Amino acid sequence: MMSAREALSIGSKKLNKKGIIDSLFESKLLIKDILQVSDEDLISSSEIILSETQYERFNSFIDRRKNKEPIAYILNRREFWKDSFYVNKSTLIPRPDTEIVVEMVLSLIPDKDKKMNFVDLGTGSGCLIISILNEYKYSEGIGIDVSKEAIKVAKKNSNNVSKNQKLDFKLADFSSFETKEFDVVVSNPPYVNKNEIYKMQFDVTKHEPYEAIFADEEGLICYKKIIQNLNKNRKYGQKVLFEIGLGQVDPVSNMLKNNDFKIIDIKDDFSGIPRCIAAEKI
Repeated sequence: MMSAREALSIGSKKLNKKGIIDSLFESKLLIKDILQVSDEDLISSSEIILSETQYERFNSFIDRRKNKEPIAYILNRREFWKDSFYVNKSTLIPRPDTEIVVEMVLSLIPDKDKKMNFVDLGTGSGCLIISILNEYKYSEGIGIDVSKEAIKVAKKNSNNVSKNQKLDFKLADFSSFETKEFDVVVSNPPYVNKNEIYKMQFDVTKHEPYEAIFADEEGLICYKKIIQNLNKNRKYGQKVLFEIGLGQVDPVSNMLKNNDFKIIDIKDDFSGIPRCIAAEKI
């Protein structure tokens, strides 16, 4: 057996040797999950002892993190908006940037009692559509994805987190999915240029699903497919909100305008990069 303090010291040193800057902080995250204690409990008690099984589990977590596996995958969870979501390697890890889409929906549609029909194209873990529908209690929605495993994760999160019973997830391709019935379309599609893979963090390129991150045509092919399909299934007044990447606001805006959408809002992330674009069918 070993004290939590000793285990933290050992774990932190191992991670630090692998170049992980926040080694102590990350070691604490891992050990708190194993012990199911708070920060306060961990700090206030120097006598917390790990059983042999707990220490073996902590070591396995440290070894996985040494291999640059993201903490979210090790713990199978990531906080997003107001909830904690289950994640595994079948889905992209939810990020704060995507919360900007939720913020923009709330800004454009302040009446939370309004009854609407939402669709999330490329839903992944389901965090986006679940978070939105938790805000709009009288609305309903669907999340679609081409990955069977991602749909399993989204359904698991729906069972654990969703407060809205009118939510479903379907295996479908956003380039051909029928969208006429939906008032609001949201999407965080793959948008990183495949040629920029060398610029990405090793944690991302080694462990997160490639197909959920990278896209052809300088990262724009998914926007093109979605917008063309929305235009084919045209519904006047339909709102569409995309998460976008660096340098993509102009090309995505032009795609939307060329397919009879008007731009109604663009919101920057904390770094001042345009991160979400909203448009409406005219």
